[in-house]
Amino acid sequence: MPSRVHSDHVRFDIQSVHGIDRRTYRRRWLILAALCVGLVTAMIANMSLNLALPELAVVFSMTQLQLTWVVEAFTLVFAALLFVSAAIADRYGRKRTMIVGLGVFLAASLYAPLFAASGVELIVARAVMGLGGALVMPTTLSLVNVVFPAKERPKAIAIWTAVAGVGMMFGSVITGVLLHFFSWEAAFLVGAVLAFIALPIIAWVVPESVDEQATPVDWVGGALVTVALAGIVYTLMEAPSGGWTTSTVVVVGAAAASVATFVWWERRVENPMLDLALFRSRRFSLSVVSVTLTFFAMIGAFYSMTQIFQLVMGYDELTSALAMIPAMVPMLVLGPLVPRLAARFGTPWTVVPGLVAIAGGFAMMTAWPTVPSYGDFLVAMSTVTAGMALVMTPATNMLMASVPSNRSGMGSAMNDATRELGAAFGVALLGSLIAEDYTSNVSSTAAQLTGEAASAVESSLANAIAVSDSIAAQGGAAVDIAAQVASAAREAFMGAAQHAMLISALIAGATALLMLIMLPRDRATDAA
Repeated sequence: MPSRVHSDHVRFDIQSVHGIDRRTYRRRWLILAALCVGLVTAMIANMSLNLALPELAVVFSMTQLQLTWVVEAFTLVFAALLFVSAAIADRYGRKRTMIVGLGVFLAASLYAPLFAASGVELIVARAVMGLGGALVMPTTLSLVNVVFPAKERPKAIAIWTAVAGVGMMFGSVITGVLLHFFSWEAAFLVGAVLAFIALPIIAWVVPESVDEQATPVDWVGGALVTVALAGIVYTLMEAPSGGWTTSTVVVVGAAAASVATFVWWERRVENPMLDLALFRSRRFSLSVVSVTLTFFAMIGAFYSMTQIFQLVMGYDELTSALAMIPAMVPMLVLGPLVPRLAARFGTPWTVVPGLVAIAGGFAMMTAWPTVPSYGDFLVAMSTVTAGMALVMTPATNMLMASVPSNRSGMGSAMNDATRELGAAFGVALLGSLIAEDYTSNVSSTAAQLTGEAASAVESSLANAIAVSDSIAAQGGAAVDIAAQVASAAREAFMGAAQHAMLISALIAGATALLMLIMLPRDRATDAA
């Protein structure tokens, strides 16, 4: 009899105090699993196409600029529309928005391999995939926030965070495996298959959820933040490689004007797209800073790993993809345990050691020899992914705990936007640094060659290896010259990459110091 009374009390508490439907509460872990399928569908598109670029260049006669935009069209549209899609989801239904997003993603993922006849069509398809992804990803986290009561939310967010991180990394792994056996179409079809699986699961399992205090969508704020984010991401993509052209300057000006106008508008409108008052919360602001800088360091340094695997360590696409899997294990193992660690030791003593681990992993990479062993990679990268698990869950939970549950879409959009902008900054700035350092480091070797060969060696490590192979094909003494060119180019690239890794280590270390000094140490923080 007491157990029955206790059970009735729990059900009463769930529905009356937390506002969660009883049936939804009973199915909450199944709902989380369904949301994770949708999350992986959106995340895998971030990294799934990189290994297919060489084949796409040949099949569609694409320029380097077009290849860049095949990858970045997704990121640009995805990042630009996060806040608008989250506001639409809060207003008109989170489940409904996710299903529409998955449908759009599925259609674009099928169009590219089945009907696209040019590089431009591929770019458009990737942009439409970005639209679908923007409708899906923020709704997954906002639904986690409303389906789970506060006590269980940290564990649910930990699982969400681990799936998001591993899903992004496994995009390249799955693509590498498929490309070993199939052609470039497989890189698109994997997303289509996931979307096809996710649609009926989410339609059946996930409950509808809307903002109970529904207010009109702030379309003006949405337009301004879309222009601002699109302009920022576009500039980060274009300026490092294309320079400060007239079009880039115009875009920067438009983005800056949009940011200023957005801040002015959001302070005055009754129902803002982004409540700027949230930034008065130290926990909210520090979570935004920590996520942004962590992704800056992580993705910026990861930018060079594919080239290190294939052009320095000599791995093929399949081996490169499979090599990443063991390094993901610490993230998978630690992810679900992090909420317990945060509850026991406090959020600062979870986040700060995580950032120190990330800094330490990148510091290890700066000591790699010119041709590192797989053991060198595994130890350093496992340290980084373990640190990432310790950081991302508490930071995400702090951010979401600062946002009212009826506006969880806004918090989710901010969480996703910080990740995308941090990644875009990292790739743009550290990628540019790697390119400049490589050219400077290899210039003395290139000076010993003539004409197109010299220019090719200076342009990239891939071209330098191609020149080396061409020289070696001449036989005789040319073989020794080719070996010297390849060795010098690899050494130049590793020096440049390790410079970027040092910067990533310093950024992670500085962020750890900032969190140690600024992050509150009260129980509210620990709960968050």
